[in-house]
Amino acid sequence: MRTHVLVLSTCLLLCACPPPIEECIDGTEASCPDAGGLPEDLCNSFEEAEMNSRCHLNVTTGGAMVERIADRFISRLADGGQDQDIYFAQMPGNLTARSLLHVNGGYQVPQTAVNFSLNVMNGPAGMSVANGIDKHGPAAPRPVDLIVPFAQSNAKLFVLVADDGAGQTSKVDNRNAYSLFMEIIENPDANEPNDTMPTPIPLTGNMGMASGFLATDNDIDQFSFQFAGGGGRQILYLHVTEIGAHPNPPPPFRLSYTLFAPPGASTDGGMDVPIAEGVMDNEFNPIDLATARLISAPGTYKIQINGFRPAGSTLPIRGNLDLNYAIEVRIIPDLDMLEPNDTKATARNLTMNPNSAQTLTGKLAHVPDEEWFRISLPARASPSTLRYRTSIANSGGRFNPLSGTPTRQIRVMQSVTTGANAAEQLNNCRTDPMICPQAEDAPPALINSVCASASPPLCLYAERNEERPRLADLHNLVGAVPVPANQATEWFVMFRDQGQGASKYADDRDWTMVIEWRDDADEAGRLGGPTQVALGGSTTVSSGELSFGYGYPHRLCNVGCVLIDPDWYDNGNALRGVDDYDAVTSDRDLYEFTFGGATGDQSWEISWDLEHPDGGSEPPGELAFDMTFCGSGNRNNLCANSEEKIMAFNDSQLTPWYLPQSQANARALFTRQNMGNFTRYTVEPVGCPCHSAVRTATGHFFVDLVALYRTSNEPLRYRISQRITAYPGAGFTVDGGAATCPTATGDGGVVGCGFAE
Repeated sequence: MRTHVLVLSTCLLLCACPPPIEECIDGTEASCPDAGGLPEDLCNSFEEAEMNSRCHLNVTTGGAMVERIADRFISRLADGGQDQDIYFAQMPGNLTARSLLHVNGGYQVPQTAVNFSLNVMNGPAGMSVANGIDKHGPAAPRPVDLIVPFAQSNAKLFVLVADDGAGQTSKVDNRNAYSLFMEIIENPDANEPNDTMPTPIPLTGNMGMASGFLATDNDIDQFSFQFAGGGGRQILYLHVTEIGAHPNPPPPFRLSYTLFAPPGASTDGGMDVPIAEGVMDNEFNPIDLATARLISAPGTYKIQINGFRPAGSTLPIRGNLDLNYAIEVRIIPDLDMLEPNDTKATARNLTMNPNSAQTLTGKLAHVPDEEWFRISLPARASPSTLRYRTSIANSGGRFNPLSGTPTRQIRVMQSVTTGANAAEQLNNCRTDPMICPQAEDAPPALINSVCASASPPLCLYAERNEERPRLADLHNLVGAVPVPANQATEWFVMFRDQGQGASKYADDRDWTMVIEWRDDADEAGRLGGPTQVALGGSTTVSSGELSFGYGYPHRLCNVGCVLIDPDWYDNGNALRGVDDYDAVTSDRDLYEFTFGGATGDQSWEISWDLEHPDGGSEPPGELAFDMTFCGSGNRNNLCANSEEKIMAFNDSQLTPWYLPQSQANARALFTRQNMGNFTRYTVEPVGCPCHSAVRTATGHFFVDLVALYRTSNEPLRYRISQRITAYPGAGFTVDGGAATCPTATGDGGVVGCGFAE
């Protein structure tokens, strides 16, 4: 029989020096909302409890309907001390090791000042069998429900009921009666006693089931099963659920489990090794806890089920007779043919040829499960890109996903070996952008942790994180990193679940990763510096492709702004999550456009075409012009005394630069037209795009082209058409009439082009 005896001296409830009493008689007393006269006060001593039949608890057995005392009060005292009601209960003579004593008492009203205290004693001077207090404070009271093993036939028990007297003031309640009942029932858990001696779970075809109840206070249920080992990599799947509807009211605990491997599974000093644990978030939800663990050590594995006890708590965890939990154990083979590749040291080597692809298929079938790949690329004379794309099957798997929220992650990394020792290598990884590039918005904590995660350190080039349910339509397990020319490189690609605690994820579904190594011919032609293009009276066409990137400019607009609209991440086209990272944030094509000797204000005609990849109906993103206008002189191929402007398509109605913002003069300054195989974007003449005489006097300006709002990882191929003519240039039609760009604006008589000023 389990021992759940709590030592509690009688003087806790029969104190020689009672605290001051706060009585509720007419409803005007402080801290006491009650009103009314004085009810009858019975059962004030052990003798009265045993001799007065009105103080006897009728102990029901065998699951019969309980007989509840429901007309008693903790009231003004007739016995001259703290009001304490004492009841007598005679135990039947046929109790066994499976008998449970169930006592329930308290208030079933919205409010009372009494903190109901209940103590069950074995004889007038005996030990406490069970006790509890409803310390509800200003909240609604809840019954005290006590369930303990009790096998002592014919015992004489006394139940002591009172206010707990906290705060040195005993409360009374003359309006609201409390109720009380006692019963002897058979423990519904057929496994008991199994607090310390586990109940065996026999495996049939590597599968076993068990069930039980946490029926008594501080109950612990233990189970065990045997694993013979061998047979290749094996996965233990454990699922804890419940049988029938979830109890209402809910159980007084959050159910939890711990899974133990046998002694010797690690450096454990001969003790069982906890390898997994889980706990319900709250007591209101149906039980659903699961894990999947890779196991190899043969022997006895144990499962412990109990109510969760918060750190530092000493309060009893009450039992419950209504929650019937179920345990499912399965041992299944690991079907991932890429295993073992769980660590950097065991990474699977991939051989890549130029302009080739490797398709990999595996499973995240247990936790933790990391998939590591080492990719060695020989030196090539031209730049290239290493591209990755991962998809997950929507079904399959031999068990349900362990979490409702996928938390998968991809990282692309390189080892840092530059440095005389490990400390120098780590420092170079963290601080030297020539050795380990970092984006301008790089989170230091992420960079530092990845660098320190291996020896030699690992430089993070890209990271993708599923962010569901926050971004339900995110499809971001895709990307590309630039590979430099004339340099052999070794890359590590790691795919895993990175959830913690209850969000640890595995689903046993097939995932497919395609890794490609592609030449970047467009980038090869730009190694010598900016592409120079002379603008003039004839249309000039510039073309190229942006092979990777997600829309950040190479400079953050000097004030920390970015091109990507944060709301973009919330739509169905999101290709990059809020917490994703790229060390090289965007492929950019740098142009130097000259004015071809033109001076004075110049009208600027500009449009651009974006191709549709693979016969699609939309381009894989949009294009932004990060323009740098020069002051005087050159520095690092850009301009001293420069000014930056950013131009990108905007389908809103906007006010042209030459009209007052205060007036309703909105116009469609950009248009977009699907041309079949490409989409054309045009800066409309009504916007009067132009370059002022101050701009043309410098002779040139620079443009970094970057992709933004990507909907796929395919290269963004573009053609830009430009022409300049003397300002104000040709006229245009607006509001049904002919118009020209203004040569003077406002009352100040400002003459000429004011676009982008």
